[in-house]
Amino acid sequence: MVIRLRWFVRRLAAAAVGGYVFFGCAYLPGIRAQSPQGVPTASFEVASIKPQPWTNEGGVDVYVRGNTLYAEHADLYLLVEFAYGLPPESHRVSGGPAWAMHGLLSNVSGENETLFRVIAKAPDGPPPSRDGFRLALQSLLMDRFRLQVHHEQKNLPVYSLVEARKGAKLVENHSDVSEAWSMADGPPFRMRAVHAPVSRLVEELASYNHGVGRPVIDKTQLPGFYDFQISWAPNDLAGGELGPSAFTAVGELGLTLESTTAPFDMIVIDHAEKPSAN
Repeated sequence: MVIRLRWFVRRLAAAAVGGYVFFGCAYLPGIRAQSPQGVPTASFEVASIKPQPWTNEGGVDVYVRGNTLYAEHADLYLLVEFAYGLPPESHRVSGGPAWAMHGLLSNVSGENETLFRVIAKAPDGPPPSRDGFRLALQSLLMDRFRLQVHHEQKNLPVYSLVEARKGAKLVENHSDVSEAWSMADGPPFRMRAVHAPVSRLVEELASYNHGVGRPVIDKTQLPGFYDFQISWAPNDLAGGELGPSAFTAVGELGLTLESTTAPFDMIVIDHAEKPSAN
């Protein structure tokens, strides 16, 4: 099982232009992978957490391979996002000390000790489920970072994908062929789909790799399977030679992204300490 969060390239781009890039995220509920008493019920057999200064090499990743969880150049916010089942850079973690927060810019300027490398091995046997790894990481963060959190409900900005006034221009595929779709990173990003539901497009518009900077909710009420092609440039590069914005691109399919809000489960850090190296 491999779970990867690949977004360091765009974080580097943010550093290069002197600002942050806000990433999209899937519209998913927060996963409270805890026992009824709020205490994690799983743990790693052995775990190593060490500072990992940024050297312009490698990636920013949290992933699982086999029975081991790995984190590379991860700040505490990223570790908390993974532990509680939140999309990366979803703005659903808040609070805590400044060193815990997302911000490659501060790390480039010298505060590299705020990035960590984690290698955490589960007990021998069949690998834990995804929730099992999240539970174990919650326990590890509570132990090594002295992490204390609480949950809050908060309305956050989102986009609703709806049909345009003149209706969708998607070509419905009534055949029994298997769903097929591909996504090219670009820029521009290019998506080609055959016999695919609208939810596939929503996933990409909301993703941290290709997203529009907010969660996206499917409000089209289009139940069929469709053939379509669409391409768009990243938000900060849209409108030039690299292609139209996502907002313009979905308009060519007879769809619209409308700005609104929706309630989300937030994780608020009440207390955290830097762990001692081991």
